[in-house]
Amino acid sequence: MVKWLTITLIAVVAFITILLGLGYLLKEHEISTTQLKQELDQERALLKAKEARKQQTFETIIERTLIDGATNTSLPAAENFPSIKQEILIKNLTCSSVKQCVLVDINFADLQCRFAVNTIGASILAKSADDLSSVGKCPTYPKNSQLGCLNNICSFGSINN
Repeated sequence: MVKWLTITLIAVVAFITILLGLGYLLKEHEISTTQLKQELDQERALLKAKEARKQQTFETIIERTLIDGATNTSLPAAENFPSIKQEILIKNLTCSSVKQCVLVDINFADLQCRFAVNTIGASILAKSADDLSSVGKCPTYPKNSQLGCLNNICSFGSINN
């Protein structure tokens, strides 16, 4: 009887030792996982802040230039209204991602200008007739300009990191 009691006692002690060891490993794993998760959350927050700063640096020059060109006071009153191509550009600036935006070169009577517009606007512009209206001036873009979708508007501007 003492023999079975000793074997049972040794088995119980071994089982409890194994359970305590597994509990300790589980606790250490939880601590390291929590630290790793916090580090990843901080990295994501920094990356998100960097992306927000990057998007704020995009300039939406298109509307400003088109409206300035369309309301040029040196033109007669009948010509102060935006041309067909200018209206197409203004109405087709919306986007939900950069994949929907394209750069198009548009020939006006006096200039050839480059604008960012969504793909629907680009296809409408390709089908539209030649525009003989005067635009006044084209937007100027910095050398490091990139196509982007800023605040759901297609834009072409500089990115500063």
